[in-house]
Amino acid sequence: MRELLDALDRPVELLVALGPEETPLPGARDVDFGEETQRVVEGIAALSDRVTFRVEDEPPGFERYPAVAVLPDGEDVGVRYYGLPWGYELASLIGAVLEAGQTASSLAPESVERLAALDHDLAIDVFVTPTCPHCPPAVLMAYRAALASPRIRASAIEATEFPSLADSMDVWSVPRIVINGVPQWDGAVPERVFVDRILAGGSGLVENHDPGPSPGVSDFRATPGG
Repeated sequence: MRELLDALDRPVELLVALGPEETPLPGARDVDFGEETQRVVEGIAALSDRVTFRVEDEPPGFERYPAVAVLPDGEDVGVRYYGLPWGYELASLIGAVLEAGQTASSLAPESVERLAALDHDLAIDVFVTPTCPHCPPAVLMAYRAALASPRIRASAIEATEFPSLADSMDVWSVPRIVINGVPQWDGAVPERVFVDRILAGGSGLVENHDPGPSPGVSDFRATPGG
């Protein structure tokens, strides 16, 4: 990991935003989410001089706390992680740093070209849990889209830490993808399908979702801790 971070094309700053926290789901671990988020970010920054971090109380541009903004060259490009990035979700934050630190997109050239032609703003929210192995690929796809287009903002949201928001988005399985506040689909999908769906405004709207198991999806409601 040190070698990968040291090889970044540009420096990446991690901004930890602290503030009032929502009460997590009953059964969630009794942890100080803000303190633990700061500890995780500090640990990542300690691996390389190419990664720095700072902590602020209730900075502008954040909707809930704790949160981490990933800032390539210190610039806010709309990449957020809301909640404590632990379990499988540590891979989402580290992946975000690696993606943000590259000057060239890891998306296919065709995808980059299509996203560059986007003529309206998109906010992509990916609901996740730390025990979901399918979530990091979906999160990283959203982050890559945000890094490729100034029209796109992408956030991962830890569902067990923000249960009221998860309820409002009818989250039964993760990853759940929400575009501009409207639930769209569940599960990680290939790059071409992801780009097709977000450019179409999220075709494949989820309705009356059956929370039973399906490929690329983890159940959310069955186990409150994840």
